[in-house]
Amino acid sequence: MQTKGGALKGLRTNNRRQVLELLLNEGPMHRAELARRMKTSRTTITNITNELLEREVVLNRAPDQDTSGHGHELVAINPSAGYSLGLDFTLDQVAINVSDLASSTVAQTSFAVDPADTAESRVAAAAVLVRQLLSRAGIDDASIVGMGVGVPGQIDRRTYKVGGSIPGQAWSLVDVRTTLANHLPFPIFLENNSRLEGFAEQQWGAGKDSENMLYLNFSSGVGLALFDAGHLYRGSIGAAGEVGHMSTDINGPACPCGNRGCLVLRTGTAHVLSLLRPALGATATWDDVLQETSAGNPTCLSVLSEIGTMAGRFLAGISNLLDPELMVIGGELAQTGEPFMGPLTTALKLHTLPLTGSHLRVVQAVLPPGASTGARGGAALALREMAGTSAIDKLGAI
Repeated sequence: MQTKGGALKGLRTNNRRQVLELLLNEGPMHRAELARRMKTSRTTITNITNELLEREVVLNRAPDQDTSGHGHELVAINPSAGYSLGLDFTLDQVAINVSDLASSTVAQTSFAVDPADTAESRVAAAAVLVRQLLSRAGIDDASIVGMGVGVPGQIDRRTYKVGGSIPGQAWSLVDVRTTLANHLPFPIFLENNSRLEGFAEQQWGAGKDSENMLYLNFSSGVGLALFDAGHLYRGSIGAAGEVGHMSTDINGPACPCGNRGCLVLRTGTAHVLSLLRPALGATATWDDVLQETSAGNPTCLSVLSEIGTMAGRFLAGISNLLDPELMVIGGELAQTGEPFMGPLTTALKLHTLPLTGSHLRVVQAVLPPGASTGARGGAALALREMAGTSAIDKLGAI
């Protein structure tokens, strides 16, 4: 049976967590606004913020000015009261980001890996670099409130295992949380790495002013991130977003996932390179594709137009289903710019239902594709996820 003192302590803890969650997720606020949002008294908020000020978890910000000219002091999170980590594991690269509580990057690095390297070896190498980054930045373990980690493939949030739909990939059927916990002692928030790039784009890129956004990543794989009312949609067990393995032709070529005619087989970078290497050379890389496209190579323009048109027709069905206000196209294909984006947008608008298409905007991603953007998104997502758990109590050792 809970005592009155225990109940009051629990209430204070809950109120303190709510204050911190609001400040982390929505930025500096007036005390009156905090009281209104939490439906509690101004005195309660004052007591909480005074305690947090004493522990240096929050700061008083210089007053802004309302229309009457009176200043109102703001309460803000102290950026250096804690730190988050972001790790993004792609097919051939690992990126690490250390951010403060304002999601500003404090340190970052990346390194290449052999696609044949195991998940265990990738995590072990990343852990060594994490330790080096934290040491150089003077950050101890107690200051890390969580790490957001991206890996390719579907993730079962019940078991933290990656689905086995792509046999032979380093992360297939791996229990990612256990593998990470063997090397790094921080709270883990796991996500598909395309969704981490989408989260970064929603925070700082083309989607930062959108509440209802679809992010599509066209790279070696094709991933999707859906944001509704600013929140990332994951599906019932966390496996949503595998648009690359939706079939465009049930009689098409077989995909390693077991399906046929998957979107990734027609729009992935491997397919694009296979179409362009007869013209660009057998050893042509994606950098060569970007260079030749920029120079107006007619073969590049023709191939990208065909693929963009097909992708746009496919995405029209996604638009009709989900009705986004904004569709952000990222990944390596988007880097080619208008030769891919133009045909994609034209076909998308042409095949989307009139009412859906009347308000839909299609734009190119602002942030560069790849692991570094994913790691930055991972560090920010860790803060968002941490704010909804008891891990938030680590701030200031409350």
